[in-house]
Amino acid sequence: MSIKSLLCTSAILATTMTAAYAETEVQWWHAMGGANGERVNKIAEDFNATQSDYKVVPVYKGNYTETMTAAIAAFRAKEHPQIVQVFEVGTATMMAAKGAIYPVEQLMKDTGEAFDGDAFLPAVVSYYETPEGELL
Repeated sequence: MSIKSLLCTSAILATTMTAAYAETEVQWWHAMGGANGERVNKIAEDFNATQSDYKVVPVYKGNYTETMTAAIAAFRAKEHPQIVQVFEVGTATMMAAKGAIYPVEQLMKDTGEAFDGDAFLPAVVSYYETPEGELL
């Protein structure tokens, strides 16, 4: 094998190996400032330390209204984050926007994970459930 072929093969292998081990970045937009923001960052750091496939990146987007407004604009531009934490009023707005959310029950089903809707508080289920009984 020539030195040129060897270098070319090495470059291809390095590129392939780097791509195979790349982390999937998960953007998590939130409205938690101060101590709550520090807690959100710690939750992400702790999760990131447990594995190397995903990297959760918490991003403070301002107060609740600012976060929801940013999420709606990002959704319309098809550049939305994977996770958005919004307040109750904002949740209703997001749930009503067709295609804006990925229902947790469907996510679990699609990824082959067990889902037990009874594990959630009844008040939470009643707020986040569709009329058909699907937990959003």
